[in-house]
Amino acid sequence: MKKSAFLATIALLLLPVASSAQEPNFGRAIAMDADNLVVGQPVNWYGPGTVYTYAMGADGSWIQRSVLTAPDSARKDDFGRTLAFEGNTLIVGAPRKRDGSGVVYAFTRASATSAWEAAGTLDAPGAGAHPEYGAALALSGDELLVGSPEANGTGVVYRFARTGGLWERTGMVTPPNDGVTDFGQSMSLAGDRLIVGAPGADGGIGRAYVSERTAGGWGQPRSVDRRDDLSARTALGTSVLLVGGQAIIGAPGVATAFVYEPAVSGAWTVALELAATGGGEGSNFGFSLAESGGDLWVGAPGAAGDGRVFRFSTGGEMGWQGGEQVDPDETTGTSWRFGFGYAIAASGGRTVVGMPSRDFGEGRAMAFNRSGGGWQPGELIEGRIFRLGDQLESGDLCRDGEMAEFTCNNMELVAHVPIDGLGGERGAWVNDVWGWTDPDTGRMYALVARRDGASFLDVTNPAAPALIGNLPRTEGSRPSTWRDIKVIGTHAFIVSDGAGAHGMQVFDLTRLRNVQNAPVEFEPETTYDEIFSAHNVVADEESGFIYVVGSNSGGRTCGGGLHIVDVREPTRPTFAGCYNDPTSARGYTHDAQCLVYRGPDQDYQGRQICLGSNESELNIADVTSKSNPVTISRASYPNSAYAHQGWLDDDQQYFYMNDEGDETAGLTPRTRTMVWDLTDLDDPILVNEYLGPVAASDHNLFVVGDLMYQSNYGSGLRVQDISDRENPREIGFFDSAPYNNDEPGHSAAQSGAWSNYPFFPNGLVLFTSVREGLFLVRVTRPIS
Repeated sequence: MKKSAFLATIALLLLPVASSAQEPNFGRAIAMDADNLVVGQPVNWYGPGTVYTYAMGADGSWIQRSVLTAPDSARKDDFGRTLAFEGNTLIVGAPRKRDGSGVVYAFTRASATSAWEAAGTLDAPGAGAHPEYGAALALSGDELLVGSPEANGTGVVYRFARTGGLWERTGMVTPPNDGVTDFGQSMSLAGDRLIVGAPGADGGIGRAYVSERTAGGWGQPRSVDRRDDLSARTALGTSVLLVGGQAIIGAPGVATAFVYEPAVSGAWTVALELAATGGGEGSNFGFSLAESGGDLWVGAPGAAGDGRVFRFSTGGEMGWQGGEQVDPDETTGTSWRFGFGYAIAASGGRTVVGMPSRDFGEGRAMAFNRSGGGWQPGELIEGRIFRLGDQLESGDLCRDGEMAEFTCNNMELVAHVPIDGLGGERGAWVNDVWGWTDPDTGRMYALVARRDGASFLDVTNPAAPALIGNLPRTEGSRPSTWRDIKVIGTHAFIVSDGAGAHGMQVFDLTRLRNVQNAPVEFEPETTYDEIFSAHNVVADEESGFIYVVGSNSGGRTCGGGLHIVDVREPTRPTFAGCYNDPTSARGYTHDAQCLVYRGPDQDYQGRQICLGSNESELNIADVTSKSNPVTISRASYPNSAYAHQGWLDDDQQYFYMNDEGDETAGLTPRTRTMVWDLTDLDDPILVNEYLGPVAASDHNLFVVGDLMYQSNYGSGLRVQDISDRENPREIGFFDSAPYNNDEPGHSAAQSGAWSNYPFFPNGLVLFTSVREGLFLVRVTRPIS
């Protein structure tokens, strides 16, 4: 493992894969004094790294004063990952900027009420890359120390001095020649003493070094003693703090903060070990440290899921006592895994704790104020979520291949609803989408799946979508990357994958007709609990059966195949059977299309069949008998990576199928769609492998008439003419994620189109784009 990746690895442990959004963001770094607060927000997907400054208001709350970006700001430029603040000087680190070389910026202001102004850029010395330069900062008066933990293979701390307003590099602090690495990943400066952490040293055991000031700068650092039984996961030196003649050193890998004191000989030895009460392994206790007025704060951002902070106070024989547990608030938002305690700053009876993983990675910070003999929570602080689409207007057409910041061709934008217009929790992304036309009123609705629930919008006037309400996820279940919605008659059926005991929610869509004071929060009519989590839900509207696929985590999983539910009485769903092909490698069905068959094969006319995309093959099953479904045929194809999903044409002769992983695996040069001739269901024939114009990974596709609508992660919605059924040709697209550059990749880690619904009779097409929200579009003719 690269040493610069060490802390990133610890940080990523705070977010489980199923709910991962982006790197921890707002609250990643915090600095403050009694009257001023500075918070970093370094990893905005659609904006530059940003630093927010606040001043204390008359009522004791923090009031935003300014928003700073780098003089050479750029999207995702890492500005604000580290901070150092003192008086009228602010130093901001961007250790991964410039392709990972790292940059440090200086800002000054004339007075506490003046605006911050850029006062210089402090580059790493010499040419070439300097990964993680600026990973740690320490400021005192006209002296600045900058950690560069990958420099020279060992790590270096560079010293800068300010003269006449200009910062100049005047030397460096280097570790002793004992094979150390990662030196400069953390720092603390107090008077004539400097402590430097190297948490990746010795294979992850970690080290910390103390240096004393000399007439010429800083003396040779001396390693502190450490226990002999520490393991490679200790990460000693992840955080360091000098206070009151002591050195406090965090070791989150073993959930300990070691308190060191100097001996007459100059050696630093452990005087006390602080640990979390009620916490331990996995809590990351010791990840961050702060002290003010005799209170020591220790962050444990992995404790109890959302993270905790522990407060110790001076006193007692050993110097620190207590260990009061402080938890994040539970009143605003419920997004999983906050990272509370990732960063802490304290000064003058005030403390601010970062929770940069909250809100699906967008982050917040929480203020605490001393009141009497204790501490009370104050306000929640948050930054801006940067979005695309602000310049889009209803009726926009593609001209010269562009529409605002989006590339496109032969498309009209009818409307765009950004994620924050869809209800739900702050920072939630979207995934699946479906539609419903009310059979009595003719009104049209968009059903949009989010990580935390589902949104219902009236799109009867498509140029002005109206949010009607929100159906939260099942109580006790987790937010998830995957949520899927289908409709039979007047009811929606909703499942979620990787969500724990979510079940299948059943919602009566006729409740959308007469909603007052929209948007409102709904509850489902019932929740079918024979399954827990599931990857997808498939609806056979004609027969009245639901097919849940990819069931897992509990309940009746049917081996990951088809879990069949009779919903002819929608509010009384009843288990009807399982289908799992025993001859297949796993029998797992990722997605399917199930219907009453009226295609060209006379042997199966009127039968209920399911066409399953089963990871490595197309699987066709006769499910007419729910107690005894049978396999009709199985068919593989060349260079398969992950058979994902597919859809029949209107004549039920041709089946168009996507493979989610072949582009990423390098098995195909561009987006590939398999074209199957199913004239004989017993013998599927692969007649073509259509290659699109770009290399983006394909996801969900649907067919209406002579058009195929394909949602592709890195390139948005692509539309193909299939009037020649075996030879699709692209006629239009709208790239909702322009910064993905049409490259392969999974949307859960990036952005881009997830799914679409093209079945409204007026030609309106809905499609969801993970970070970008809901788009309503129509295919147009070429514009001259």
